[in-house]
Amino acid sequence: MSCYKYRILRGGIFRSNKDGFRFSTLKYPIFIKIKNDCNMKKLFIFLLTVITTTVFAQIQTGENVAVTSTDAGKVRGYIHNGIYTYKGIPYAQAKRFEMPQKPQPWQGVRSSLTYGPVAPLMDPTVTVNDEPEFVFNHNWGFTNEDCLRINVWTPGISGGKKRPVMFWIHGGGFTAGSSQELPSYDGENLAKKGDVVVVSINHRLNILGFLDLSAYGEKYKNSANLSIIDIKAALE
Repeated sequence: MSCYKYRILRGGIFRSNKDGFRFSTLKYPIFIKIKNDCNMKKLFIFLLTVITTTVFAQIQTGENVAVTSTDAGKVRGYIHNGIYTYKGIPYAQAKRFEMPQKPQPWQGVRSSLTYGPVAPLMDPTVTVNDEPEFVFNHNWGFTNEDCLRINVWTPGISGGKKRPVMFWIHGGGFTAGSSQELPSYDGENLAKKGDVVVVSINHRLNILGFLDLSAYGEKYKNSANLSIIDIKAALE
């Protein structure tokens, strides 16, 4: 019986015996035949370096990584598979049942690594059906009335290249849903394959976005259309 040695590496399992070694992942099974232990050690170090570099190069973030400017201030995202990603950036702010306004400018660099809050639901999700949820894998997020947030995926932030912008509005009949509700809503693959900028948003829904309070004063005259006005504000 061959004597195997196993080493767990990030992304797979390294197995070696006197004939060679194999690094197994879902995508890249590798087998290299060697002649002696000395060569095995050299190849192992080389393979470990290559694999580690490949795995960790897929996502980059840091103090000076993916920093860019917006009208309200600088934001910092991350780079994943070559796509610059920014999540949860405020595109507007609004008081309850009132028109959206430009967001308050911020000082320094705003971290924009994760999705922002989603609009409160009329019927909050408190239970799920196990098998359908296994298929859909929802991300319900966290709710807050301050939910006017935008997400951006782009192949680049420098060089001056102009790209088409694809603006995506989530489903839910204007009563539920969010930009991060399903894994398929992530814009990375579309940005990468189409060489486009993908944008998605959260905006006010249901009562907060459509309740008609125009009879109660000038500041509420547009309350019945706030959800649509939020979308317009994001486009601007």
